[in-house]
Amino acid sequence: MSDLRVGVVNIATPTPLKPDGGFDAASARRLCKRWVAQGIDGVLLIGTMGEGPYLTDETRNAFVELALQEAGDRVTVFVSAADTSRARMQERALRYAGMGAHCVVLCLPGFNAPPAKAVADVKAVADACPAPCAYYETPENTGTALVLNELLDILSHRNIKVCKDSSGNALVSQGITAPDFKPLGARLLDGVEYRTPVSRLMGYDGVLHGGGALTGRWVRQIWDKAGEGRLADALAMDRAKAMFLARVYNRFSRPVQNIMGQKYALKLLGVFDHDAVAVNQTLDDAARTRIREAVAEYRNFIE
Repeated sequence: MSDLRVGVVNIATPTPLKPDGGFDAASARRLCKRWVAQGIDGVLLIGTMGEGPYLTDETRNAFVELALQEAGDRVTVFVSAADTSRARMQERALRYAGMGAHCVVLCLPGFNAPPAKAVADVKAVADACPAPCAYYETPENTGTALVLNELLDILSHRNIKVCKDSSGNALVSQGITAPDFKPLGARLLDGVEYRTPVSRLMGYDGVLHGGGALTGRWVRQIWDKAGEGRLADALAMDRAKAMFLARVYNRFSRPVQNIMGQKYALKLLGVFDHDAVAVNQTLDDAARTRIREAVAEYRNFIE
């Protein structure tokens, strides 16, 4: 892919695993077919939703190779190189670029790192990476929330072409999408998956949603309705989508089961053979019933 294509509907996909923890290639092939059938523009591999920090390099590499082979000509493949140190993130960035990743995704390295050093580390890795890079602002995972000028400093880098904003900070959202501040060289993707009409109206270029492997086609419909000015319809559909994901993720209660819940829903749809996870999440009978009922109720939107 000589020119990076960044469309509107992008997703962060779960990683199919076997019960023994190994990579489930058969399920991954079906998942790739689903991305294409759902009209997904881009997919982020081995990020937080993909359990990247918990996976071996063997599994990570296998998923990247398969996704590029099965869907790389139709879907933009983003690959997370996030790690706890600049050196390790740079090693991963170079490896995924060498494998043919269309875009390598960077985060602030470490946890609770001093912002000035963390920003400098991201820019240094972007300097070294031969592939286009994206920056993922995710304070929940990095422990460091950037202020607007720090974020704009990263986005001004010549090789950072995309930003996924999962800051959850309304002022940051207003700032980076404002005409006076919006970076010219980077596409802005909203990572908050419960406000699709707002994302479009604020001026984001698209979205990158953790639940998009289930709801990608649904998101497109909401985005289009908002663009057509059909705001009441868009908001009603978005609220239904949010309630659906909340039931799959167990967001109305505890513990959160976002990764395993989504894998079980994909299993119900015939995409995954297993709902095995590397993270510490489990589903009891009541949780499985809750997810089955949600999938059955909204099947027309997610198939």
